Amino acid sequence: MRSNVVTLALGAAGVVLLAACGGSTSPYSSGGGGGGTPPASCASSGASATITATASFTFGPSTATITAGQKVCWVNNSGISHTVTSDDARFTGGSLPNGSTVVVTFPAAGSYAFHCSFHPPPTYNMTGTITVN
Repeated sequence: MRSNVVTLALGAAGVVLLAACGGSTSPYSSGGGGGGTPPASCASSGASATITATASFTFGPSTATITAGQKVCWVNNSGISHTVTSDDARFTGGSLPNGSTVVVTFPAAGSYAFHCSFHPPPTYNMTGTITVN
């Protein structure tokens, strides 16, 4: 009888431990039941184009075509900090740390070249062009 009580008690303790150690079903956590931070997104930015800074040191896509007055959103979930830097200072993008976005409105028609100042050419291919019609 005593052995049945001990077995039952150990079994109950095991169930409690397993339940306490169960991982979160959140796609944003690193396991262990934490909430974590969701990846950055351009979804609510109102941008007409989204460009992603990648861990392979590229912007994807590297080009976008929009209409004057529209926005472009750059997003970085690569794990590496980047920048959005105008080649000729005609727009201000700025710092793009991991987990962040940068949104720029382009008011006038033209071609706007940009690069990542942390990973410039020719060593890296972090360049692109926004064409505004």
